[in-house]
Amino acid sequence: KEEMIAAGQAHLYFEPESRVMSRTNDECVVAATDQWYLAYGEESWSEAVKKHVLDDEKFNAYDPIAQGKYEYTIGWLKEWACTRQFGLGTYLPWDTQWVIESLSDSTIYMAYYTIAHVLQGENNLNGDLSLSPGKVDPADLTDDVFNFIFRKGFSLPEETKIDVDVLEKCKKEFRYWYPMDLRVSAKDLIPNHLTMALYNHAAIWDDEPELWPKGYYTNGHVLVDAEKMSKSKGNFLMMNDTVNKFTADATRFACADAGDSIEDANFSRDTADTAIVSLVNEETWILESLSDKGMRKDENLNFMDMVIMNETNRLIKNTTKSFSSMQFRDGLQQGWFEMLHARNDYRSWCQDSNIPMHEKAIKKWCEALCIMICPICPHWAEKLWKGMGKDGYAVKAPWPVADDEDKILTRQAKFLRDSLKFFRAQAGKAKKGWNQVSVLVIDSYPDWKVNTLKFMQEQYDDGFPADFMKKLKSWTSGLPDKKLIKFTMQFASFTKKEVEDVGPTAMDLSLPFDQKSIIDESANYIKSQLNLEQIDVIKLDDAGGADVPDRIRDNVVPGKAYLWFR
Repeated sequence: KEEMIAAGQAHLYFEPESRVMSRTNDECVVAATDQWYLAYGEESWSEAVKKHVLDDEKFNAYDPIAQGKYEYTIGWLKEWACTRQFGLGTYLPWDTQWVIESLSDSTIYMAYYTIAHVLQGENNLNGDLSLSPGKVDPADLTDDVFNFIFRKGFSLPEETKIDVDVLEKCKKEFRYWYPMDLRVSAKDLIPNHLTMALYNHAAIWDDEPELWPKGYYTNGHVLVDAEKMSKSKGNFLMMNDTVNKFTADATRFACADAGDSIEDANFSRDTADTAIVSLVNEETWILESLSDKGMRKDENLNFMDMVIMNETNRLIKNTTKSFSSMQFRDGLQQGWFEMLHARNDYRSWCQDSNIPMHEKAIKKWCEALCIMICPICPHWAEKLWKGMGKDGYAVKAPWPVADDEDKILTRQAKFLRDSLKFFRAQAGKAKKGWNQVSVLVIDSYPDWKVNTLKFMQEQYDDGFPADFMKKLKSWTSGLPDKKLIKFTMQFASFTKKEVEDVGPTAMDLSLPFDQKSIIDESANYIKSQLNLEQIDVIKLDDAGGADVPDRIRDNVVPGKAYLWFR
């Protein structure tokens, strides 16, 4: 490039990366004018920022796509025009004919947040001395003052009118609140403001990288009912109008359900409508259930009592993880919808079995649900909290404590749930004329599955190797026929997913629980759900299974019960 310019064969020119339109609907061009630039392309500076962004221990972008955008921006951001000669802004200290443009002047103001309540106070945008809690005149905020507050190794300014106690307080406030753990912003600001904030933190606190921003979470735009908001389409929503129509909590519910990725979120009005009904219904059910004097209070917990308490523990942990990683849609799914599903299964089981619910299980579930939905629906949660007779506020209540999940119990619950779903499908296809129904279970695998499980156990070492499927394919190539190879691959793939969900116990050669006892204890529930008058349970491993035809027996495997109509 330099050789061509020197030879007069080329010259430099600048143009926008794409078409740029001003707010007055005029097309913008690049003007060659005097300008001050920030040299973001300086190698040591950009490398320090890049290293920080790519270190997951120091910086959380919450999304690999967003992290990639920061890395890309650091790669092309070289010189940035940082001043202009019109509009609002701070005067450039060394050349006051210029003001600093807004993106360049808003990169470490988060540090000012930490001391604004001391210097400025409330309702004091003009910096009125009489309204300043610390009695600080803006004219006294010199570089020496800010260096003492924000930087390490700087002594108290010798000539300052600001009270020493006020300066010490500001320094302590800043050190208490910094670094900035999280900044929530828009994805459009990744190529400028957010990346520049990283650069300028790195410049001001070059000797204290532990004070650089620790995390940015960025959103996309908001769609309404999967369409861009438009007055002509009738889907243009203002916040006040939306709250007035759906209530604040239902609006927040729909916002949480709209999506958490860097892609555009979708606010669904149907979700907001449904949330109103769901919240009202759940409040009514919870308060009525807790006032029910007929609930069991003894120490004897049955299978489903333990299941709902275990599900509550599991969902508390999953919701905590989702909220901590800013995945509010996942958190809502786990802390609300899956909690309701667990309760529905428990309630149906108890009703169909003619067994009262257990007070301990229901109280644990109700309190956990109330607190976990509180970040999303605080008004509903506070009303319910009071209705449950609790002191104080739900928002100040400790987060639910979860015991360790019993993964075997989780598998048992899944076995019952999946079995009932399969039974419904079977009952719908059963030929007419049957007069007897048996549930068939078996504890042992056929030899080919035992061999597959042994192979998988050999490959497993706190996880499967990256080339597991390749090794499996090579191992199955020695099997006698293609049909068995197909079945083996399918079984191994299914078991691998089970291992990822519940751990290596999924590869046990025999089930770690008694299928027959679960079906026996849930017999009334199964009969009611399938509208059957009577069922019995046959364990094929025992002598009682001798009369079962082979064509029926072949459908039964450990962990998958089968209905035999005859």
